[in-house]
Amino acid sequence: MNKIYPEDVLNPGELPNTTDVPQFDEVPPKQLPKPLSDFKQYVDSKFCYFSKPIDQAELISTEPKIAYQCRMKILVEKRSVHTDVAPHPWHTETVLGSSSLGRFFESTERSGEAIGNIWSDYQVNIPDGEKFHRTLTLTNSIYHTRCSNCRAKRYVPCTSCTKGLTYDKQICYNCKGAGQLICKRCKGLGGFRHTPKLTVKWSTRSSTFFYQNSFLHKKRIRKGQRTAFWSTRRVPWSKSSSIEDCVQSINEEVPDIPLQTYIVRDYTEKHLNPMRNKNNAMRRFECFIERMGFEEVHYTMGENYSNKRDSKLEHTFRFCQYPGPKGQNSIYENDYPLNCCGCFGEKVACYSSCCTIL
Repeated sequence: MNKIYPEDVLNPGELPNTTDVPQFDEVPPKQLPKPLSDFKQYVDSKFCYFSKPIDQAELISTEPKIAYQCRMKILVEKRSVHTDVAPHPWHTETVLGSSSLGRFFESTERSGEAIGNIWSDYQVNIPDGEKFHRTLTLTNSIYHTRCSNCRAKRYVPCTSCTKGLTYDKQICYNCKGAGQLICKRCKGLGGFRHTPKLTVKWSTRSSTFFYQNSFLHKKRIRKGQRTAFWSTRRVPWSKSSSIEDCVQSINEEVPDIPLQTYIVRDYTEKHLNPMRNKNNAMRRFECFIERMGFEEVHYTMGENYSNKRDSKLEHTFRFCQYPGPKGQNSIYENDYPLNCCGCFGEKVACYSSCCTIL
């Protein structure tokens, strides 16, 4: 026989509140320094980059850097002489009343003045533009020659007949029975006028050089926001001019960017040496230098990530923060270890030099 126990009646007000969840202190997410926070935002915006490891990145250093863009322009002048030849009347003096004797004894050329040195004997004003050409007629050097085809007779015998008649005694269709034709070479004028013309052409030889104490790509320097640093405008120039004297007023801000030495080197290698032995002249020199300040940031993401672009940096990575177009903060990097296949997850993400975005 089973024992019957009395039923206990519970008062709901006396029951404990079992719906309360124990409260634990939440661990706040790691606050990244602003350079790393900006870099994470940059990486998140790139397709195939995997950005999760940046959450645990540590900032090592932030170093101020400088980049310069140097634009050099040299106005180059070339000169050449060509002669325009055109038919011109030729007058033959008679000798003993005979034109034939006159043609026999006369000179076949009537010369003008010698052209001389086309570089030193003719002064030509330099144009304001970067590309121009000008042609000068050397009137004092114009000369005349006698036509060698008709010897100033103005007519030549017809080759289609004999004295105006063909072999079957018909009037020649070519000369209409005259037996001679107007000289086609001199147009029946008996001679030629030779007009020397001096052609002067100017063109601008331009180069752009980049100098810096970091690794910022030159395309980013070109697109970044720069300020004027030093310039020299429209200086009269020649191949013998001293580039050292021209750039001695440049203020070199940091010892690891010897601007004067770099400019002298690039001017000599890119401009002076290629033109040294050519038949041309330098007439004008211009140089503009613009400056851009930026920061180079070094960081690490732990022992699991090594720099595969530069093994000397071991577990350290770097990027540059520079003022981009319209002044907005821009980032350039080339060694982030997870810049490829990150869209497939952490296990597939890797580094590829081909995926570095310029």
